Amino acid sequence: MAESTPDFKIIIIGSGLSGSLLANGLSASGIKFIVYERLKRHSKREGYQIRLGGPALIGMRACLPPDRLNSVVQKFGRAAGSRSTAPILYHKDFSKLVDLTRFSAYSKSAAINRVVLRDILAEPIFESGKLVYERSFARYEIRDAGTVTERVRVWFEDGGWDECDVLIGADGSHSKVNKQLGLDNIKDISSFVTFIAKAELPTKTFLGMSQGLRAGPVMTFADNKAFYFAAYLPDKIDEHGERLKATHRDEPNFDDSVSSSMFGIHVPRETIPQDISTQTKEEKWAVVSAVLRGWSDEFHEIVELVKEADPYIYIPRASSKPQRNWRAKVSAPGSPELGNPRVWIIGDAMHAMLPTRGMGGNQSMRDAATALPLLQQLNEERLSGHVVKTDDISRACKMLEDEMIPRAFSWVRKSGGFNITPLDSSTFKGKALVFIGSLVLFILSTWYEVIGFIRQSPVVDDAPELQV
Repeated sequence: MAESTPDFKIIIIGSGLSGSLLANGLSASGIKFIVYERLKRHSKREGYQIRLGGPALIGMRACLPPDRLNSVVQKFGRAAGSRSTAPILYHKDFSKLVDLTRFSAYSKSAAINRVVLRDILAEPIFESGKLVYERSFARYEIRDAGTVTERVRVWFEDGGWDECDVLIGADGSHSKVNKQLGLDNIKDISSFVTFIAKAELPTKTFLGMSQGLRAGPVMTFADNKAFYFAAYLPDKIDEHGERLKATHRDEPNFDDSVSSSMFGIHVPRETIPQDISTQTKEEKWAVVSAVLRGWSDEFHEIVELVKEADPYIYIPRASSKPQRNWRAKVSAPGSPELGNPRVWIIGDAMHAMLPTRGMGGNQSMRDAATALPLLQQLNEERLSGHVVKTDDISRACKMLEDEMIPRAFSWVRKSGGFNITPLDSSTFKGKALVFIGSLVLFILSTWYEVIGFIRQSPVVDDAPELQV
């Protein structure tokens, strides 16, 4: 490489799932990069669940070495004896409406503790000195716009700065990078408030739960509310990384040190006190119990399982799909920061979605598999002694978004878009939608199985048992 040609450099804002996963891929590729994270190293340790399926596996296979990928897979939990599951949809009286695990057309996933996953992805980057915590992004500017020396200067709240060839905003659903770039496509769903909570789930407690709660993730849409519950039950692992067998044939061998249950509910804003976030833990749970008045005992049993935790309360957010030429539309003379192709956005910073289908984290991690080879190609161009021009980066950016936007925003739509309750089983229309949806899934699943049989190969599942 010519001495006058500096290294190709990437700055990633945010060490969440997409940012950290992509950083692993960049590190393995020998590409110069650094990740900046505004939070402290061990902040947000609540450990809520995330469910990973096929898209996440694509991202991990692209960016992680086999041993690290295997360490993720070993941490997957179980539900009803299987690691790859789908929710069961219940009415508020806990009558079963549809068991989504029966349909191969419905994407299945496996649970993992978000903290466990984030540590596996972020710790190697931190230990290599390429992840800086407590450095809050303020803004960016384009230096020498339109010239061969054009670069992105990133400014931080402490007054410091750094420069790169490509800035990647992976800073979540409140992304500052997204707003400054001019997309600004993520909005509050202010008519709803979300409660989530997580609690320990020892094996003894799990075995004492109602049968329906042990059968798999619970999902309910009723009374203009959306309810979700799931257990995270990872196997015990020995010092060699092997799963330990149960000592008693009829008893599971879960790792009680990390097993947990997670509850979430979206409720209309007008049905709860305005000052709910400032109330005591006991007052918050009293509100949840009141919200669930008239619902079956199983839902109240779930509340009892998690009520030792102080529920986290927030306003849900979702994103609207950008037009294919959105960057050109927001560009403006004299404002090179708007729509600039040297600034990429991935993960929730681009396509925030409701948790209904459990696909937010999956699509964020899938983004890394698309972005990595494009960045590798740009780096190879620099290594060959050529200047990587803005036009080169623009073509790569377009390739990223041409793949990412249709894929991810189809899941934004499937997750409800801005509609918290895509159906309501308390209404005739909602029950009809459940019936029609079940029929469509049956037809699609039958078609998948027939095609799989004809090809004499396993049916392609969006998330099989997730083995390496």
